[in-house]
Amino acid sequence: MLKLNVISLLEKRGYTKYGLFNKLNNIRAIKGEKLMNYTNFQNMINQVNKSVLYQDLDELCDALECDISELLIKVDDEE
Repeated sequence: MLKLNVISLLEKRGYTKYGLFNKLNNIRAIKGEKLMNYTNFQNMINQVNKSVLYQDLDELCDALECDISELLIKVDDEE
């Protein structure tokens, strides 16, 4: 199973969840796209959602200044 490695990347880079949320919405605002609400953001990074849009993955990589290989990790289904 693939999981987002956002929490670990936040700690590694010294960002807060709220700081990342603002950074993502700044990226969206520059593109002229609809902003994400905080509940949807929380659900995404806390693995509540069963799916994530490619757009979200791309923007997370931009905001966290990481590659997709750092953002997604493979874990056993039992975890």
